[in-house]
Amino acid sequence: MASPEQLKVLDLSKEERQFIYQWFGSLLSSELTDEQIAHYQAGDFDSLFQFLAELGFHRQIDEMKTALRPQPHLRLELAADFAHCFLLEGALSAIPYLSAYLEGKALENALKEVDDWMEHYRLTVNRSHYNEPSDHISILISILIKLIESRSYQDQQQFAQNVLLSWLPQFAEKTRKPQLKTRFYPVLVELLVDFLKKDFQTG
Repeated sequence: MASPEQLKVLDLSKEERQFIYQWFGSLLSSELTDEQIAHYQAGDFDSLFQFLAELGFHRQIDEMKTALRPQPHLRLELAADFAHCFLLEGALSAIPYLSAYLEGKALENALKEVDDWMEHYRLTVNRSHYNEPSDHISILISILIKLIESRSYQDQQQFAQNVLLSWLPQFAEKTRKPQLKTRFYPVLVELLVDFLKKDFQTG
């Protein structure tokens, strides 16, 4: 009988998975700088984009590349999109916090799991960089990266299902509602959800 590791849909190494989740986390933690946009436009991320496209995410990658094409005021447009998507109050944007979507026992259990793993890994929120509670999406992704590094696939899968996929589909739906200049962030979040589902054989 095949082990859970052998049954994974995506045949990726630990390092590849950590790198991809790190990429998601960095893009969701702060807006893109001029320097970062220049790296995308210079082709520095083409190998990652090609890799993700080969895993079956062609449409999302094509849309992200289209959104990053050189055009006047691109950084300002992406910064405005980041703010409209993630930084306004809940009725107007997609709040990137677990606690904005779950309630009752599901919320209680998810937050306990987050707190337990943060304590286990001695993780703290760096207030100088992230003025965020511990249930911000970028913090949750950082916990998942730690789990990939040191815990079983079953532990990772439990965290993904209880703490990430329990609300990220709703989050993705809300990112499609604000009137944005580009499709970059809605497609990024959609890609994250699709990647998680494929990585952890759900949905």
